[in-house]
Amino acid sequence: MFKITVNLVFLTPHICSIHHLENRMRLRWPKALDSERTGLAAWILLKGFSFAFILILVWCHIGFAGEGVEWGRVKFLPELSVGEEYTDNVFLTEEDEHSDFITTISPELSVDFAVTPESILNLSYKGDFEYHGRFDNFRKDHHHPRLSWTLAQPKGSRLEVGGKADYSSNQPYSKDGKPKDYVRKEAFVDTLLKLGGFTDLGLKYDYVNRRFDSSRDAIDEFDRNSVTVDVIYNRLQFTSLLLEYNYSHQDNNDLGGPSTDLDTHTLYGGMQWETTAKLSGTFKAGYTQTDVDEFEDSGGFALDTDLTYRFSSFSKFNVRAFRSIVSSTRTARESGVYYVSTGGSLSATCEKWEPLRITATFSYKNNSFKGSEYGGDGRVDDYFSAGLQTRYPIRDRLSLFFRYQYRSNDSDVKTVEYDENLAEVGFVLSI
Repeated sequence: MFKITVNLVFLTPHICSIHHLENRMRLRWPKALDSERTGLAAWILLKGFSFAFILILVWCHIGFAGEGVEWGRVKFLPELSVGEEYTDNVFLTEEDEHSDFITTISPELSVDFAVTPESILNLSYKGDFEYHGRFDNFRKDHHHPRLSWTLAQPKGSRLEVGGKADYSSNQPYSKDGKPKDYVRKEAFVDTLLKLGGFTDLGLKYDYVNRRFDSSRDAIDEFDRNSVTVDVIYNRLQFTSLLLEYNYSHQDNNDLGGPSTDLDTHTLYGGMQWETTAKLSGTFKAGYTQTDVDEFEDSGGFALDTDLTYRFSSFSKFNVRAFRSIVSSTRTARESGVYYVSTGGSLSATCEKWEPLRITATFSYKNNSFKGSEYGGDGRVDDYFSAGLQTRYPIRDRLSLFFRYQYRSNDSDVKTVEYDENLAEVGFVLSI
């Protein structure tokens, strides 16, 4: 335990020193050297994390066990992704488009501690550090910690208790705009109980809140409580029948205006397939009803589907489809009180030329906004995205990747329309 703790603490000064160095350089360096400053900061952070990564490998000399490093009851999984990204429309605008280069450094750390063989404590962290070459009004650091405890019984019952947080922001949409920094926190209890040889009962409680740093963005703050009940009948081979009910209450910060609190009831029926089958994933369809305190209620068809079909030994397809009611976020240029979101995606992965992996993805989403007092009624957004990603392992734990993505929004509100081309190249180091 001592060695792993030392390594975790070792990473912190490098991250902190980067912010200190960034602040000092921001005060002293002219704008003409923004690209050089960004490259230096990225290089320093990468060097610090890489040095700590090497120390971990040297000190934890127990050896590799498939994925990660195991040392007694502790399993440690670090990963580092470094990429250089180009976008031709960094502010996602219809006119006055600006291009930018973005250096992205994403370290991940996950530690599993086996209290007993059936009781696992997990602590994980993912960071995204983004350094823009031309513009300095984007948030540079995004942090995503998570802590959970899982208790599994030999007969299949399971209990998971945990929490996670996101320290992030909604991006600015102009050169003079500012990032809308927020903290999103979540706590959950998730259980699966074996009621007999073929029936499972799932119970989940989830609490989420979001708070913004600036009082000007407080209208997007909320507290949400939700409860989900699942009944699963799994007598069929590789296939289970599913019945699910979900209730959620969202208390929005209305800033003294009309109440926009939401109560949503959703009932699903469907099927799920085991991961070992040729077809795997979940298909759920049903009905959803959302009641809003002082605005128009909404109800209709609900869909939540995520299916993967392995076509051959080297190719597979993934299909996702959804229809749900979502609370609007004004700081993300969404209007109204809520919107009905309908869409899906199709991806195809080919590994015929091993070890090269190629994935093509297409997605579409339609958002229909509601709530005339907040500019919602009559607005419809149509989002489209198409992309290609490749990944090639140079060695066992080092891979190169390249991705290209085109995305657009066709909206009734012209100020939120955009087209963007994005390309990124980088590497992933993991054990």
